[in-house]
Amino acid sequence: MKMLSPHFSQEECECRCCGQCNVSPRLLNLAEKIREYFGGRPMITHSVCRCKKKNDEAKGVKNSQHLYGRAMDFHIRGLAHELVYNQLKSVHNEYFPELRGLFLYDWGVHIDVRNDTFRCRDYRKEAAKK
Repeated sequence: MKMLSPHFSQEECECRCCGQCNVSPRLLNLAEKIREYFGGRPMITHSVCRCKKKNDEAKGVKNSQHLYGRAMDFHIRGLAHELVYNQLKSVHNEYFPELRGLFLYDWGVHIDVRNDTFRCRDYRKEAAKK
């Protein structure tokens, strides 16, 4: 198994459709820092790199950061998604200045290293009902 960083393999970062793997080193560095911040708990990746076809299937936005290898969807086993999101939101300026996108979903958390100002939002279905 080819490792792209100490804890993330090419297999878990590549597009599930075609195998494309254009993952940003900046994203991998951020993910490693987040993993360390949460005590070394493994981050279970859902999606990192996506081709246009896979992004369309995932109902991703037109300019999804996944298309450029700058986003990771994940969860941390044993930690509530909301806890991970809230912790990252509260410390991003201090510990993770490269974090530019932080979104909470029912299935986990999205992080990205877009070239833009910081954005965060709760997209959980339950949150939309409140």
